Amino acid sequence: MGLYLSTLGLKYSHIHERANFPPITELGFNEFVLPLDNPPTLTHVTTAEYVSHLGRPIFATRWDAGYHSVQDDLLDFAQSKLAPNSADIKINVLACLAVRFPVEFRPRNERQEAFEHGLVENHMRYLTDADSTFAPSEPLLAEAAFEYLYYSCHSPEWVLETIAANLDAWAIHQGERGEFVMSLIWMAARDAVVFGLKPKGTGDRRPWDPYQHSVISVTDFMKKLLPADFHQQLENMHPSVGDGTDNFLKAFEGCRLWCNHFIQVQDYTIINTRFLCALLSNGIGVLCAPNTAGIDLLWIGLKGDVICEENLVLILGQAQNNVRFNSPVNSAILEAMDPVELGICAPNRPIPMIRMVFALASQTPGVTLVEPALEQSWRMQEDLQPEKSKFTSYDFWFAGVDPSTFGCVTAREARAYRDLLASSRLLYYPPPPVSRRLMDLDRVEGLKAETAVIEEARADLRRAAMPMRMASKAHFPQAWHDFLFKEKEEEG
Repeated sequence: MGLYLSTLGLKYSHIHERANFPPITELGFNEFVLPLDNPPTLTHVTTAEYVSHLGRPIFATRWDAGYHSVQDDLLDFAQSKLAPNSADIKINVLACLAVRFPVEFRPRNERQEAFEHGLVENHMRYLTDADSTFAPSEPLLAEAAFEYLYYSCHSPEWVLETIAANLDAWAIHQGERGEFVMSLIWMAARDAVVFGLKPKGTGDRRPWDPYQHSVISVTDFMKKLLPADFHQQLENMHPSVGDGTDNFLKAFEGCRLWCNHFIQVQDYTIINTRFLCALLSNGIGVLCAPNTAGIDLLWIGLKGDVICEENLVLILGQAQNNVRFNSPVNSAILEAMDPVELGICAPNRPIPMIRMVFALASQTPGVTLVEPALEQSWRMQEDLQPEKSKFTSYDFWFAGVDPSTFGCVTAREARAYRDLLASSRLLYYPPPPVSRRLMDLDRVEGLKAETAVIEEARADLRRAAMPMRMASKAHFPQAWHDFLFKEKEEEG
């Protein structure tokens, strides 16, 4: 079934003219996930075997049934499914973008609808019902997208310019406050580090070893994000808030990142260290739901090898696309990014975190590594001592989009990012959705009349295809149930 669905080349609107049943859209996800170590470890969840068993059955079954040569070429196979050579290169760029970022299509006409339909037909996008498509969390496919963009396209600058020039034509929503651009910059820093490990080509990454080829250090990520002039200052930086005394280099020694794609979570309760352990195992970065308090983006690092709440390294980000926020640090914004008050983690964690604000609309570019004096509590009365912080954090304020702000952004890329920001700064009221005309009303009513048991089973399959977006069992692979839900059931 996985092979059939992934190779379907006919437009699904035509299927209804030939068949008496709607297309099969519910497909088991993570059905072949391998058992976890006890306790779970980063070295285990970043083996090619483990990663290949996440997501659609087509990859897991191919791994299990294939010889070593088939297993070694699985990433190439995933890339051929996602971005086939026969397709237009710009559409392949769109397909790769849609796998790595939670893009939201808002078509205004049938021509724009055709882009989204085409991704379902030929580029592995998942159809949940007649009106909804999305990309599930599949780190193997996300890594294939990275390889295509970095090794098969003209250059990273060309890729970004293609995205900026076509985003409106593709009917992709750019976000409200610059969070889409922020996610692009974070991922660009990660990709540059990964590409630097094996710059000669994909053949140098075969057989693919995720731990060796795709896991990076937190320090390398931050150095790629910052301009080179700030690297020494970064290494010597001390905490902006909290009781820690270690400089940045020592504080994050042995801390690594495994993240090659974003998902947008739909339930804020999932943004806490208990569930973030599972997201880390899938190489997931979090884009928060609109209007989430305090933060827009979250990446999860790990100190050591054992995946547990105490070892997580939290990287929190907030994007601002308003000219009122510029190069001077606004301490009130950083105070609002309090992970303890937001329920993300317990107080007094031994491992520090990183908080970043991207003031993307600032006319004055620059970077500030926040000094402790800027993080005093503005809520305390003058005659009282400042409230002792419940966490330790190294804070950064990035203003504008410019090579002097980001080490991973060239002058050519900065122009493309600014074009994207100009589009997202506009007030956008999407028009009523265009009728998809994929099902007639009688057929829709017939589907609604199915038995409650069947509907619930289908709903669970859809939830499984949207892994780790909400804090319920159906959204997590079986391997994580005992780690995440057993304690809750015992309490109940």
